Amino acid sequence: MRLSRYAVIFAVVAGSTLSAGSILAADGVIAKRQADMKAMGKEMSGIKDTLAAKGDLAKVQAHAETIRKIMVEVPALFPAGSDAGPTDALPAIWTDQAGFDSAVKRADGLADALATAAGSGETAAATAAFAALGKNGCGGCHQTYRKPQG
Repeated sequence: MRLSRYAVIFAVVAGSTLSAGSILAADGVIAKRQADMKAMGKEMSGIKDTLAAKGDLAKVQAHAETIRKIMVEVPALFPAGSDAGPTDALPAIWTDQAGFDSAVKRADGLADALATAAGSGETAAATAAFAALGKNGCGGCHQTYRKPQG
């Protein structure tokens, strides 16, 4: 079957447009996940500052609950094809999806434990739960699934 010159041009343009659309979609999800990760970092800073000031544990609880709300979206922020571009995400996210999903669930559970501890009014319990979230939740995921930060 012989294709007309216009059919070939159309196929090339359509393919280029789809590729460009995929790149733009990947850039959009990368920007969204970077914004969400920065937001979680700000929430963690708020928790740290509140605990250091021996402040209101209701604020700690609110920060932890915000982290949980963001954490629910995290798996969807790493779709196939979003591993190229301006990202610090390591290939292990996509090659070890089960491990990544487990790390996200662990972090979510630790954020929930922090919210619960803060809600109890026990500063020592909230402080311990915050340390666990930082080390085993956020830090545990970043050690395996994010490029080292310089």
